[in-house]
Amino acid sequence: MSIQKEDVYETEDLPEAEQHMRYEETNENSEEVERIHIDMETALKRFKGRMINADHVDFSDSIARKRRTGYGSGAYVLEVVGPNVDETETIEQKFHRLNYELIELAEAVMMQKEKSKENTSTVDESDVIAMLDTVRAVHLNKTAPPMQIDDASEHGASAAPTAQWANAESRYLALESRLKRIEQLVGGGCDAVDEVTKKMSRAPLAETMEDLKMRVQLLHPTHVDGLHSRINQVLAKMKQAEEKKLEKMDSDFEEKVSSLYELMTKWDNTCVGLPAAVQRIHGLQRLHEQAQQFSTRLAHLVGTRAQLMKSLEGEQMAMFDFRQQTADALTKLANDMEKINARIEALKK
Repeated sequence: MSIQKEDVYETEDLPEAEQHMRYEETNENSEEVERIHIDMETALKRFKGRMINADHVDFSDSIARKRRTGYGSGAYVLEVVGPNVDETETIEQKFHRLNYELIELAEAVMMQKEKSKENTSTVDESDVIAMLDTVRAVHLNKTAPPMQIDDASEHGASAAPTAQWANAESRYLALESRLKRIEQLVGGGCDAVDEVTKKMSRAPLAETMEDLKMRVQLLHPTHVDGLHSRINQVLAKMKQAEEKKLEKMDSDFEEKVSSLYELMTKWDNTCVGLPAAVQRIHGLQRLHEQAQQFSTRLAHLVGTRAQLMKSLEGEQMAMFDFRQQTADALTKLANDMEKINARIEALKK
């Protein structure tokens, strides 16, 4: 252990000169960062099946004096026009702007209706739908191909575009005035609508209205007759398909029944001799059991015979030893008797 060196302790704290760095890193409640709440389910339902096209995105702001292009969703391309651009707003751009402003306004109105029931300023939904129809009709009239005009009416042809342009401008001015009036009725103007749309989740009202319009158009008598005829055709085709399916099922069922009958006829012959075969199998089983018992007993007898042979051999060896011992004893006894007889005779003399 070193005595001259100072003690060093490990800790997670930083020195006093660096403690403010950790505080700055962990401090996430910044005024410049806006925290928003996003509902994942509503976002998934709203943007399901949509894609963002970022091939021609340009957010250069005031670096280049040209029109900036934002993200495209596949259906349209939103163009962002800066304040320094000399080009005027085209009819298509104005149509898109008015269309989406109307959609946002309708969504804001619906959200305010759901949020507060005591609101005195009301906007009729039919007015918004009528304005949407007017905008779309004007756009369709502008995008439609021009009518063919005879050579004799050259002066009328030159005057027609100016009249159409004047009508379109008047319609756009009327729409702008109606938009301002509806914004005043809603309250707060465009800024309030933007705040409402930012704070609340917006529902696709335009898509719902388009769906309802399509369904109402489908309920027209001419469309209903066409639908009835198509339904009848589909029912007839379904009946034909069911009949074909039943015929196919009947043929398959007959084939299965015939194959099953052939199989049963084959098994009839085998079923006749089946009891005898079963009896034979049972007899063979009993024979195998008896053979197994006989083999065990035979093995036991062989073992006992081997033991008896071993004991007999031992007895024979013992008998042989006993005979030798008895023979030796008899010869010794005979010798002793002869010696005794010889002494007796010697004593008699």
